[in-house]
Amino acid sequence: MDDIWKGAAQDEGEEIFTSRYPLLYPPDAWDVMSMLELQLPGIQYRKTQDGDTRTVWLLCPDGSWARATATGFLESPVVHQSGPRRLWSDLERIRNRLNREGALPVYGARVTITPDGTTTLTRGAWKATL
Repeated sequence: MDDIWKGAAQDEGEEIFTSRYPLLYPPDAWDVMSMLELQLPGIQYRKTQDGDTRTVWLLCPDGSWARATATGFLESPVVHQSGPRRLWSDLERIRNRLNREGALPVYGARVTITPDGTTTLTRGAWKATL
């Protein structure tokens, strides 16, 4: 992950946009983080703060990364992302679902574990197999 971190720390990335949501550090929101980690096993998070400027990074073992930076709490973050996955876009889809439905399916999911150890979480039409 050190090589991914080096690129994520400074590179412009393949895609740059302004997020529609305030800056979020996923470990501070267990339900959002849980959904993201079910979709992206091995994801890592980093954050820094310099005065009023906060930056959050999402790093994935496949080489994908996202960096979002915002100044103050009213400014929308500018997102830079690169790699095979668009990590911040994945995060925003989860936040869209949370806003639309009021909760994420990981909360209250039913867990089934088969004899071979396969674990499946389900709630409504949503399903994740580990």
